[in-house]
Amino acid sequence: MNITSVYTVGAILTLTVGAGTALYYYKKRNLDNFFTQAREMAKQVPKKKKKSFLLLVFKESLLSSKNKKGKNSLTHKLSNPKYLNIQLLQMSSILKDPSKVKDKTTKRALTLLNNYQTWETAKLAKDKQAIEDQAS
Repeated sequence: MNITSVYTVGAILTLTVGAGTALYYYKKRNLDNFFTQAREMAKQVPKKKKKSFLLLVFKESLLSSKNKKGKNSLTHKLSNPKYLNIQLLQMSSILKDPSKVKDKTTKRALTLLNNYQTWETAKLAKDKQAIEDQAS
């Protein structure tokens, strides 16, 4: 093996690790922004229906990204009270027994909901810590 090959392999490896790291932080930032938007939307919903609403938001977001429709479609659907009530009932039944779910999109939405709950818990702890640090 000559020195040029070693440098080439090293450069490729460094670029691959760098690209992977950049992609990770890009996705993490976008997911944080998405969760922040979902949190703001959920503030308008009664606490009883919050989990169902979040599951609906995640499911509709996944569907609209899959169908390339965009944000306007999601906003339009969520502003229709009849559609919203029917979907919230369906989401609450899914939340009662997630093992019956066979749809791939709904399974991904449930995973997003679990990730959101973890994110929200961490964010609340971080905010609480920041408040305590300011008070000291």
